[in-house]
Amino acid sequence: MHTLLSTSVPSLSSAIHRPPETVNDHTGSHDVTSSDVQDWRWEDAEKRLKLAYEQGGIALWAQTALRELEIEVRKERVQRSREVSNKDGSS
Repeated sequence: MHTLLSTSVPSLSSAIHRPPETVNDHTGSHDVTSSDVQDWRWEDAEKRLKLAYEQGGIALWAQTALRELEIEVRKERVQRSREVSNKDGSS
């Protein structure tokens, strides 16, 4: 499976095996705006993934999936940061 993914979808394979990003590291494969992060919802992501597969097959689906994952991760980081800030501010 690893060989199949690395040869057919190298961008996804390299994204999976890259080191974790730090907060200040913006080397993701796509630029993600703050509005992307704020407005991201799983239901909308599913629609975008379906459309990407219909228009470009597995290659476009994989690129879209990678972007969706990056946006979701950033959204979770923002939420956690807010939670930590709220805990620190209420002490």
